[in-house]
Amino acid sequence: MRRRLLPLIALLLAATGLLRAEVYLRWNQAGYAAAQPKVLVALSTTDLAGQAWTVTRGGETVARGTFGARVTGAGDHTPFAFNHAADFSELRATGDYVFASPGLPEARFTVAPSPYERFLPLPLRHLRVMRSGSPDTLLRKFSHAGDARAPLFVPDGDPANGKWKPAVPARTVDVSGGWYDAGDQIKFTLNQAATSYHLLLAYRLKPALFGRVHSRSDLPDVLDEAKHGLEFLMRVHPDPDTFIIQVADADDHNQGMRLPEHDELDGRRPALAALSRVHMGAAAAALALGARTFRDLGRVEDATRYGTMAQTIYTRARAADTLATAFERDEVNDFYHDPDPTDQMALAALELHALTGDDTWRAQARAYAPPAATEVGWKDWNWLANAGLAPDDSAAKSRLLDETAGYVAHARERGAPWGIPSKYVWGSLARWVGIANASRETARRYGPSSERDALFWGVTDYVFGRNNWGVSFLLAEELPNTLRHLYSPVYKLLREFPTGALSEGPGERALHDSLSKWFQIPADDPFHRFNTPAGVFFDNDTDFMCQEATITAQADIVLLLTLASLPETAP
Repeated sequence: MRRRLLPLIALLLAATGLLRAEVYLRWNQAGYAAAQPKVLVALSTTDLAGQAWTVTRGGETVARGTFGARVTGAGDHTPFAFNHAADFSELRATGDYVFASPGLPEARFTVAPSPYERFLPLPLRHLRVMRSGSPDTLLRKFSHAGDARAPLFVPDGDPANGKWKPAVPARTVDVSGGWYDAGDQIKFTLNQAATSYHLLLAYRLKPALFGRVHSRSDLPDVLDEAKHGLEFLMRVHPDPDTFIIQVADADDHNQGMRLPEHDELDGRRPALAALSRVHMGAAAAALALGARTFRDLGRVEDATRYGTMAQTIYTRARAADTLATAFERDEVNDFYHDPDPTDQMALAALELHALTGDDTWRAQARAYAPPAATEVGWKDWNWLANAGLAPDDSAAKSRLLDETAGYVAHARERGAPWGIPSKYVWGSLARWVGIANASRETARRYGPSSERDALFWGVTDYVFGRNNWGVSFLLAEELPNTLRHLYSPVYKLLREFPTGALSEGPGERALHDSLSKWFQIPADDPFHRFNTPAGVFFDNDTDFMCQEATITAQADIVLLLTLASLPETAP
């Protein structure tokens, strides 16, 4: 009898130990497409290797397995000693499923034909809330009418110093419209162009995905929003020697919390002007793609206006008296300082070639051809340029493949357990989403790549809950694990949930610590438990490093949701 009791006692002791252990399950709570990999990660303070798990559907077991050896121990991306994966990718039938393992919480997930399509209106809604100078803004009133008469500023001394002064003689320019970049009320031409370009790119991949939910025109939401950005870009080059790179300056950050329509700076916000090839190339690329898109829709007047301005801006950018770049230097950081214009200029030339069919533009694009980058983001458009050159340029194709292979290697070798494809920075998540988009499009255009697709789906899972904190970084009230707190005076003052905003995600620990005096994060905040020496995140509305939403990130997530709703290969 005694010998029979010993195994039972051992089992009871083991179960008691498991109950005392910390175990957290992380999975994509937005749902899975049928062909998508489906991998849950268990974070644990004890070893789960060998523990059985099952997946049921309608009470019937449809998959079973055991946790293998840990994927990784504690490190840059997880503070837990044991991180185990459960792979049930073979499940393809639509329906609701339950993942279970003895002593662990349950995980409920869905497999659906197109689970991401339903989220597409959300980031477009947030962009509409961020509109400036528009009667069609959501939640708010018309704002910054004074931008129609903005005082012109020019570089003060060497443009590399990032300082500005009023133009002499004094004059004003019309720079109304556009979007506010983030939680502040500044408008950056580089980001306006990037946002417009990526919205147009998403639409062109599959127009049928986009409907009219918020649009008050005859255009679908995505094109109505892109057109708002394009109309701003039509104003930034009012004469041959003036190009606006930014509207408003660091003084914006010295104002109290207010809605844009209550900004005391209205009418005094400077328009910073410099013939910067970074900004001119970006604007020309977006306008040329806009011209092609609206021409395809039969909107000849808009197409002609955008195409003419694209050619005017690009041609002026090639003149000898232009600058590589310009920016504003603030006491905290440089505002969107991109020193290299080759990627934007190459893409502009490619889009003008696609618009006109003139091979002269494509030859110029080859001359500008950028190298493979190490990031994708507001200043790194390299993959787009090389992807455009690649069909008849083997060197460009090699650069594109090399760039995305670098991201794959980082995810495989240094990104466990989530498959993170690059380092932590300020605004990490938007960079990772951009990398995912580049990897997915490369695989679709140039042949199946299980590693590039795995990177894409890994980042998609990360956005929707398979991350340290178990949260959806796309704010959507329908998701039980959504974030709740955005760094945004607009939503805070209006007491509105920030539907559709994409969080900046985790940031570099050292940088976050250096800015911590500006944040109000309680010592007992539960997110501390999931932070690491390399990366931190807080769902906190004072944390502008983690919880601000930029307009470029909104366009990035629109593109990701679009790509997630497309077939595996490009037509």
